[in-house]
Amino acid sequence: MSGKFDTAAEPTISDAQKLVATSDRLDSKSAAEAVGAAYGKNAAAIIDKGPNTSAAYLSDFQIVGADDKATSIAVIASNPLPAKLEAAVDKIDHAANRGMNNFGTDESALWDAIAPLNEKEFELVNERYAQKYGKDYGWFGKRWDVRSELIDELGKTDLARFDRMIADKRRNDVPEEFRASGESLLKEGSGLKVGEMNRVKLADGRDYDVYVPRNADSRSPVIVAMGGAGLGDMKGVMATESGLPIEAERTGAIVVFANPKPRVLDGSYGKESSTWNVPGRKNMPAQIDSSYDDRDYLDDVLSDISKKTTAADKVGLIGFSDGARFAEVYAADRPERVAGIVAMSGTWMKGDKAPVKPVPIMIVHGDKDEILPYRGGAGDTSEEVLIPTNLESSQPPLQALVWSEVGGGDARIVERSTEGNVERRVYNAGTNSVTEYMIKGADHGVHDYKNNGDRLWQWILGQPDLQQDMVTKGTGFLKQYIVRDLRG
Repeated sequence: MSGKFDTAAEPTISDAQKLVATSDRLDSKSAAEAVGAAYGKNAAAIIDKGPNTSAAYLSDFQIVGADDKATSIAVIASNPLPAKLEAAVDKIDHAANRGMNNFGTDESALWDAIAPLNEKEFELVNERYAQKYGKDYGWFGKRWDVRSELIDELGKTDLARFDRMIADKRRNDVPEEFRASGESLLKEGSGLKVGEMNRVKLADGRDYDVYVPRNADSRSPVIVAMGGAGLGDMKGVMATESGLPIEAERTGAIVVFANPKPRVLDGSYGKESSTWNVPGRKNMPAQIDSSYDDRDYLDDVLSDISKKTTAADKVGLIGFSDGARFAEVYAADRPERVAGIVAMSGTWMKGDKAPVKPVPIMIVHGDKDEILPYRGGAGDTSEEVLIPTNLESSQPPLQALVWSEVGGGDARIVERSTEGNVERRVYNAGTNSVTEYMIKGADHGVHDYKNNGDRLWQWILGQPDLQQDMVTKGTGFLKQYIVRDLRG
């Protein structure tokens, strides 16, 4: 069965329930007919979002006449869900119970299965999991759902991370008057899909990734994220380590992931590395490739995203490590395009040209960072890098200095507070805004509980503090400067 629900066909209850559970598109009248046939004449469908919404999701309708919401979820989840959600159910079970070489728990895969789901999707997946797999794991008829699985498989710290991530699905920080669907931000012919990562290829062959949230802000804030240096092609790394797609759904911001271009550097034995390249600036690698300029690349990215979406006039930049350095360089050279910067585990290179216009910045650094130590120069880890670098010029404290001085300040700390292992410093930056978070005991990394990066690389580079929420703080910091209308 597809399209309009044909009551004249007198479908069986099983057929009707299957239609309700798996149909891609039902209008309000068809949904009501389908629900009535599937669950009785006294049941009806409530369409929350108007016509042409999917009746497969609880966010679009509920079974009226059921005793409560939990019963409604149970009724819908008693049959197979849409393919995407059914796959998530199976992935959760596999990651939790057969994740590592068909044995044990694959925490990273478990996170990846749950993270993309919105609140209503997670509710359905949770119930479907309990019905499909719970009977195998629950003792004496005890209900066994996804959280039961998490409690059973994870330690205290990791369980807290998952609980925070799931709780974030219930948050909506977009002011009510600005709430919109992601589709409303797309221009005709954009080719972008809402609620999933899109890879976009530019005319010169380079690319970028973009996530347009389902829960969008009509003011169209755009945040551009840039990862750090690494071996090989670094596509997707920043998305994984930052958890920004989760933040996109909570804040309503479009998130763009700019990808550094892999290239072979002297001393790398022919292996490609991905680093940000700006001729005329002091970069991390000593070797400069004058054939391309990443400032031009990011110009192209911003121009392209403005053709595909109703993007706000200025964007926020969030960078990690070498990506943070590049974000600051780009903002210094293109201040008219940047509303604010978040620099995580980054640096400013001594002797590099200072910015000429203020751009608000939030700086995050670990005081045990041994890739870009706060004291400056190379650290115990980065001094082992084989390629020639300019790390002797790295001076992370200069970030606060140059961005304070451009606003007419002198970079004195005018406000200091401590919460847990995080010291917050506010600098005298004149007309600019410069705030720094120093995380005591933390090494190099994106310091946020949503960080789901490769654990081997994180062990090599230094474990990030996964108890923090610096990406959440950063998106909040940026959004206040990006949006066209600051009401709310």
